Amino acid sequence: MFLRRSVALLVRAFSSTTNAANLVGSQAEAIATRLEGVDKELVRELLVTVPELSKYTVEHWQRTHRLLAAEGLEPERIVSIIGGHPEILVRQEEKVAESLHCWRSCQFGDVNTKVLLSAHPYLLDYTNHGQLAQRVAFLHSHFESRKNVFRLFLNSPNLLTDEQRVTEEKITFLLVRMRHEVLEVAKSFAFRHDIEHLRCRHTFLERLGTFKPKPLKADKDAPSGNPSLHQIIDTSDKRFAVKVAYVTLEEYEVFQELFRREIEQELGLNSLEHDDADEVDYEDEQHEEPDQLVGD
Repeated sequence: MFLRRSVALLVRAFSSTTNAANLVGSQAEAIATRLEGVDKELVRELLVTVPELSKYTVEHWQRTHRLLAAEGLEPERIVSIIGGHPEILVRQEEKVAESLHCWRSCQFGDVNTKVLLSAHPYLLDYTNHGQLAQRVAFLHSHFESRKNVFRLFLNSPNLLTDEQRVTEEKITFLLVRMRHEVLEVAKSFAFRHDIEHLRCRHTFLERLGTFKPKPLKADKDAPSGNPSLHQIIDTSDKRFAVKVAYVTLEEYEVFQELFRREIEQELGLNSLEHDDADEVDYEDEQHEEPDQLVGD
């Protein structure tokens, strides 16, 4: 009896899976038939990977495909954008076109713009042309070329919305304090990390003697002997400790805790100094004599 029930359940499960697969297959075929140049298997894989897409109609796909194709995007990139950001299927065409215009105005080059939007499709929700232009100009002033700004957005799209003072603090630390090369920073994922992570990793290596900022007058092309920025910041704690710092994970974890306390203590002292300064200013105001005493 138990065996019969088990077999029945397996048959039902298999039947359900088969029906779902058939449904996905038929939906993929219907979509691919209406979209010129789009491979049915690619659509089918996408429907399986992103089940949310099944709630959109063929007309939604067709409208979005037509719009993006008219803007010069290839079928593979269009499917990639839809898979990464399904909501674009119901976004107003005017808004999508406006966003494309925004990103093209950055002058990254047509191919680079397509690469960026394919990698981060939700950027197509962004339409604030003035703010984008300001952010691009700010990054360009530090990173020398539009291509480097493209690299920065590709690796750290959060740069679009991060507060400028936060980004500037990281730039100062990496380019001025640690003296990494501009291209190395642009190619890294540095701006995905918070400033505490950047400081902790570099400080640890500095105190071990395995990292030294390049001398200001050093030849730009001369090897620094330091680990690469990618190795320093874009690795797990374990890999960083063992492969970059040549210590155990436990030793690095102890340092992290000590460094955290060190920073907290510094912040506490700075806060006390600020409070003391305010108190002195207040006392000076209290004892300040008026320009003319009453009764003079």
